[in-house]
Amino acid sequence: MDKRHRSHGPIFRRGVRRSPALRGEVLMDDETRRRVRRAHAKKLVSIIFGVMFGLVLVGLYFSPFFRVQNVNVVGATDADVGQIADLVHSKGSSMLTANFAGAEARIGSLPQVKSVQIERHWPDSITVTVSERQPWGTWIAGSTAYVIDDEGIVLPPGTAAPDGSLTIHAVAAPALTAGDHVAQDAVDLSKALVAEVPPKLQLNITEVDWSEASGLTLKTDAGYTVVIGDSDNMEYKLAVWQQIDSELGRDSMSGHVLDLRFGERPSFQ
Repeated sequence: MDKRHRSHGPIFRRGVRRSPALRGEVLMDDETRRRVRRAHAKKLVSIIFGVMFGLVLVGLYFSPFFRVQNVNVVGATDADVGQIADLVHSKGSSMLTANFAGAEARIGSLPQVKSVQIERHWPDSITVTVSERQPWGTWIAGSTAYVIDDEGIVLPPGTAAPDGSLTIHAVAAPALTAGDHVAQDAVDLSKALVAEVPPKLQLNITEVDWSEASGLTLKTDAGYTVVIGDSDNMEYKLAVWQQIDSELGRDSMSGHVLDLRFGERPSFQ
């Protein structure tokens, strides 16, 4: 028999064992393995801490210990303290998530309130600090007198104007309610003139009238009337008034009207 066709039986091939590096594994020394284990441990601790912290927050949110129980109102003398506390609408709310913007807007809409701020006082109280509007003068519309503050806000009935304060007679002005805003320019201009006229012209304003058509009109203790109009070019108007008062003399001006509304063309009637 030809030796080339002789049967040799089963043939076994020895397998080649691949190293971890050839199989895509990363070979790490002992120090690297320790660093990896520490990183995994820190990550696990962070996850556990995060879960526990979340559970604590949830517990605090639902805990009655951190719910608004007390509403303290500070600074209110004319405004109703009970009404302010009721407008907060936050009793029983979580101290963690309570939003007071809406409450501040509601309280700020009260005619007596000029500004308001709400602060948390842990664990279960809030403080409402109110700054009230102060009476400044009187606005007379028709036959009704309304006390206003220095921003022209109408204060509630029963509020008393300060002794000796200014009265503005508003000709043909509509009826008003507490919280309404009168003509701001009339109030601002009246304040400025009451402060500047006496020292500059050595006379006093005895009455202030205002209308949509003519603006502000002043009566003086010198016996004549001055029509100012609006607040435009007020310093110029005061300078013209002072010059005419000086040149004509008060005796000759008594009983007459000085109209300063038309800039360089004042009229004297």
